[in-house]
Amino acid sequence: MPTNSNQNQDNFKRGTAELLVLYLLTKEDLYGYQISQAFEEKSQGVYTILEGSLYPVLYRLCEAGYISDYTKKVGVRRTRKYYHLEKAGWEYYEKIRSDYETIELAINRIMDKA
Repeated sequence: MPTNSNQNQDNFKRGTAELLVLYLLTKEDLYGYQISQAFEEKSQGVYTILEGSLYPVLYRLCEAGYISDYTKKVGVRRTRKYYHLEKAGWEYYEKIRSDYETIELAINRIMDKA
């Protein structure tokens, strides 16, 4: 039985969320909402990530030592948790980016696009 388009997109998203979060953190430290907004804006609404999917990714990356978090006061009573890419995270990002590019090239070859 064929899967619907949303299921296919969800499968691709699960496989690329870590890569994209790490990429965004190569540019600057961000808090969760900024990350989810960047996904939506940069993909022109095609790739959205809900908090229920984003925060488990952030927690896994923190636990692995690839990113760290810190809180920063904004306004009088409010704080935000920012995420920072660590050296191990840069190395992990480079590895999974390379893996992604290899797979992308192979897929394009299979589909006669390369």
